[in-house]
Amino acid sequence: MRQIITLMFLLTASCSVSEDMIANKELYCSGVYKGIRAVGRVATEVTTGVAIPDVCETIDEITEDSEKK
Repeated sequence: MRQIITLMFLLTASCSVSEDMIANKELYCSGVYKGIRAVGRVATEVTTGVAIPDVCETIDEITEDSEKK
C-alpha cells in the first residue's frame, strides 16, 4: 500500500508545472536535480509502463506557447 501512495505522489508531483517552477527554472533544470528526476521517471516507467515527461521540457513548451500569444 505504501508503494502505491508513493507512486501516486510521484505521478501527481511530476505532472504539474507551477508558476514557481517556471520562475525558478534554473533550479529545477540544474544538472543534479534533473538527473535525480530522470532516475525516478525511468523507475516509474519500467515498473508501471507510464511515461512521465520531463518538467524542463514542459516548462519550455509552456513558455514558448505564452511567447507566441
